[in-house]
Amino acid sequence: MLDNSSVLRRALAIVGLLALMALAVAAYAANADTVFVGGQIYFVDADCYSRMTRVQQFLERPFKRIAHHEFENFPDGTAPHTTSPFDMLVAGLAVIFGPFSDQARDLAGAWISPLLGVATVGLLGVWSLRRRMAFAGAMLLLVAVSPMLAQAFKLGRPDHQSLTLLLIAVGLAMEFSLWERATVRRAVLWGLVWGAAFWVTLYEPVILFAALALARTAILRRSAFTREWGLGWLVFAGVFALGVLIDGWRVGPQDPMVVEYFPRWAQLLGELRSLPAFSPEFTGWVGWLLPALPIFLLVRAIRERNAVAFGWLVVLALTYGLTLWQVRWGYFLVLVAAMAMPWGLAVIPSRAVAWTAFALSLFPLARQWDTLLYPGPADLAAKREQVADAILLREVAGVLVSVEKTPILAPWWLCPPLAYWSGQPCVGGSSHQSLPGIVDTARFYLATDPAAARAVLDQRGVQFVIAYEPDRVLPTSATLLGTSIPAGTLGERLYSGSAPAGLHPAFRNAYFRIYEVR
Repeated sequence: MLDNSSVLRRALAIVGLLALMALAVAAYAANADTVFVGGQIYFVDADCYSRMTRVQQFLERPFKRIAHHEFENFPDGTAPHTTSPFDMLVAGLAVIFGPFSDQARDLAGAWISPLLGVATVGLLGVWSLRRRMAFAGAMLLLVAVSPMLAQAFKLGRPDHQSLTLLLIAVGLAMEFSLWERATVRRAVLWGLVWGAAFWVTLYEPVILFAALALARTAILRRSAFTREWGLGWLVFAGVFALGVLIDGWRVGPQDPMVVEYFPRWAQLLGELRSLPAFSPEFTGWVGWLLPALPIFLLVRAIRERNAVAFGWLVVLALTYGLTLWQVRWGYFLVLVAAMAMPWGLAVIPSRAVAWTAFALSLFPLARQWDTLLYPGPADLAAKREQVADAILLREVAGVLVSVEKTPILAPWWLCPPLAYWSGQPCVGGSSHQSLPGIVDTARFYLATDPAAARAVLDQRGVQFVIAYEPDRVLPTSATLLGTSIPAGTLGERLYSGSAPAGLHPAFRNAYFRIYEVR
């Protein structure tokens, strides 16, 4: 039976957890002024609109496998790697919001990632309470306010990355709980979350899972092959098999054009850039204690022969190395660093010193949040321009709404929102599988010969062409094709209103021009 002091401590811990979850909501929804604009809902990047097109299709035909995307890389389309669990979550949330909003689908897309982020904080909090974990508050605070994780769980960012992070967080918690004491309950939960993570994506979870399996075998040896672990593997295989049964096998050979052009296309994507080893971005995500954390873990692993501390060190080193390669791994690095922080801080003899060091280490995060919440004049102007851009693009999409199929050629990053708002397929797209269509759009805008440009339109069955600011369209097209920008490109001519024969002006606003192909 719990005494009064234990009840009070538990109550305070629960209140603290609820406060951290509220703080997470505030952090993840800090961009609300760019998502909810003029009574409409806008998402933060092109991939979000592709995801929401899938959600729309799921709601129209529930539980029908979406194995082909016609709305991108028209007319060939793509065979996406995207799977249904995230679609189901957004669609389910849309059903819940339905009685309260006439924009229930968009509202669900806007809030799904923040809700998954808050669920991540909550589940890690429950895990830490059950373990009576020292320094759990440091872990939960980092998950709630790290600018990097706030980007992953951002309002208006319906992306499966948020679901993947939640599953990985619970998977790591169960992994190392099993290292300490293998039970049937932990093994079943371990199998469920890792199987679900593999169902969502066969990328980050596969790499982390493989690294953990190797580390587990090396460190635990025979203890990694108990009956409980075997049960966990069976549950894992069953969940993953269910995913394959529902969504099919999504891994196959790549189009040679994708292989050829992907390296240059990756240069245009911020999440695929690399980072220098000592980039200040790392401490901006986790704090000044990040460089010391591996040392703390190593000391504890050696001094106490603590297998879990060594396991955290392995995963931390892996995610750090992967982040140097592609910055998108930074989300997982921050999650691992946050979850490993209680093990590292325990090395410091004095709790007061440990908490003081941790609090002072958060200064880089506070500085980043200050910049995000109170942008300078240039950043504020760019933010306003981005909002105006989205509003005017939505106006263009409204003009293109039709019961007939009228395919669109537009800059690739504009294609997903155009497809979502207009209901029309586009030649481009934001997935790497759309690269054949993206390359054709680049060739069209860089063309100086009207006949060559017309051949692209005819081959793709294009009905409408969108002209956009040449300073944005032409450099990205040239980078993709590995060429320079010639004089007199069609992209420039169309934006200035000088269209060749066969392209007739249909609509224009401050940023965009629509031409009909005849």
